[in-house]
Amino acid sequence: MAIIHRTNVGEEDNLEELSELCRTAGYNVVYRVKQERPPHPEYNIGPGKVEELAKAVRELGIEKVVFENELKPIQEYNLAKKLGVQVITRTQLILEIFTLHASSIEARLQIKLAELKYELPRAKEKVRLAKKGEQPGFHGLGAYEADVYYDEIHRRIVYINKKLEAIKKHMDLIRVERKKLGLPIISLAGYTNAGKSTLFNLLTFEDVEVNSQLFTTLTPTTRIVRLDGKPVFLSDTVGFINNLPTLLIEAFYATLREIALSDLILLMVDASEPLQIVEKKLETSLDTLSSIGAGGVPILLVFNKIDLTDLDEIEKKIKRLNLPYEYVAISAKTGWNIKSLEEKVSRMLKGFIRVKATIPFNSTSMKMIKEIYNKSKVINIEYDDSCVKVDVETTIELAERIRKLSEGGEFRVG
Repeated sequence: MAIIHRTNVGEEDNLEELSELCRTAGYNVVYRVKQERPPHPEYNIGPGKVEELAKAVRELGIEKVVFENELKPIQEYNLAKKLGVQVITRTQLILEIFTLHASSIEARLQIKLAELKYELPRAKEKVRLAKKGEQPGFHGLGAYEADVYYDEIHRRIVYINKKLEAIKKHMDLIRVERKKLGLPIISLAGYTNAGKSTLFNLLTFEDVEVNSQLFTTLTPTTRIVRLDGKPVFLSDTVGFINNLPTLLIEAFYATLREIALSDLILLMVDASEPLQIVEKKLETSLDTLSSIGAGGVPILLVFNKIDLTDLDEIEKKIKRLNLPYEYVAISAKTGWNIKSLEEKVSRMLKGFIRVKATIPFNSTSMKMIKEIYNKSKVINIEYDDSCVKVDVETTIELAERIRKLSEGGEFRVG
């Protein structure tokens, strides 16, 4: 595979990340091209670079070419004609990766929706070009009239949107049930491959798939866990990436919206990477959070992979970043400093209050005690013949019910 990025003068290329995306999709990159110039109307890159690329395709046996840049259908067609191999964009490559990792019906529908939305504005032009003569990536369209092909894509978009709306209503019902429990919701977010799923597995004792490839997690997984003794909902979410195509953000909006509805975001950062990369990925993550409406949710920065670097180095990076957020350094892989993470989360959660109360010892209070253990951080519970003394950090909703049950007995907050 060959990868290409045409940049404006002075702009950094994104070939390293594009190469990693190719590896995740199962491709081997054997040729890279960077060119600084304005976009060429015919090929995006200059005609001279196209000739160089065509020679490399022949000599190295390259079967596919990936552009970091978005291409117009005419540019894609001209390149495929000149090179004799399929030419795709970064957006199409990401869609391939998403398809490989989609495990749920919702994720598969979201990906198909994104594919169709990507194709819709290009459909008529692709049909017109296909009729001029088949090129790699333009096969099978010649039999379609442009309007028929366009209408078919539009019809499928409407159909998938209806199915996704039904799934959304089901997820809304689940969200309502969670809300009834009164437990805070914490989302693990951050750049793809920052270690979200590794931390999720550590805290929940689950076995969510973990590997070094990008976009392993596409479908959020939510579990009830105890952090510093407090029960919370913890969600593992889809990873972010630089220049994530708008159509993918739109297609996965319902999934990403879960993050915006959180009470706290644990924003994961791979602290083992160079400062410049850490800074760039953090900026991308914060911009993505803002774009999905999560800019107002409290954030705890979690600098992960301390096992691959050292604390002094991380502290230097944090000082250079100078960000206005609470932070903690951990190793999700080894479990180092997880206790500090839990304590910081506990202090930042606003959904719990400290309650000391005396309630009567009867069947009603026994049911309440069971609920207290399930929904609270129990500091102390004492029993005697006529009453139960409780000292807990609990949800506001449960604290109010404890107050009512205390019937004028001891009840103190704080």
